Amino acid sequence: MQPYQYTLAAGIALLLTLTVLPWLFAVAKRRAFDLGKEIGLNTRDAAHAQQIRTLKGELEDIATHREAEQRKHHTTKADLQRETLALEHRINARDAQLREATDAQAKSDQTIANLKLTITELEERIMSYTGLPVTRADHDLLISAAESLELAEKTWKALPGTEPGRKRAAQQQQDIQALAMRVHFQLRSTPATATRTEEAA
Repeated sequence: MQPYQYTLAAGIALLLTLTVLPWLFAVAKRRAFDLGKEIGLNTRDAAHAQQIRTLKGELEDIATHREAEQRKHHTTKADLQRETLALEHRINARDAQLREATDAQAKSDQTIANLKLTITELEERIMSYTGLPVTRADHDLLISAAESLELAEKTWKALPGTEPGRKRAAQQQQDIQALAMRVHFQLRSTPATATRTEEAA
């Protein structure tokens, strides 16, 4: 082969190389780009999967915490309902006691009013008689009234919040007993004939 043929062959080879080389570079570049893109996508998918796992774990923790809070809320609500019912029962019981005390006080006030009327009548009878002012029946009536007041005082003593009525009943019971003692003394100091005369009247 002649030298110019070598040169021509080398030139053709160089031209072919220069022509094919950019295509090879482009192919290599595309492959490198595709490989890099695939690696990037895999990395991104792995990162996303890791984030999803982390978020799922956090959601499970939140769900567990929420469930615990709901149980605590239900327990607290049940406790509050029980306490509310207990308070309502106590309030109803206290209202019943107050109603009973009010009724007892009303009855006692009525009894006291009747006793005052009886005392007034007895005082009028004492002032109107010239002989023996009272009889054995009057003494018995005073003793019965004193016993009723004593019972009212004991009833009020058992009920809360009735201290003024209890003291008033105790004081009036003592006053009526003192009056009964005076009547008893008057009956004993008067002769029997006068007593029988007054009882007959």
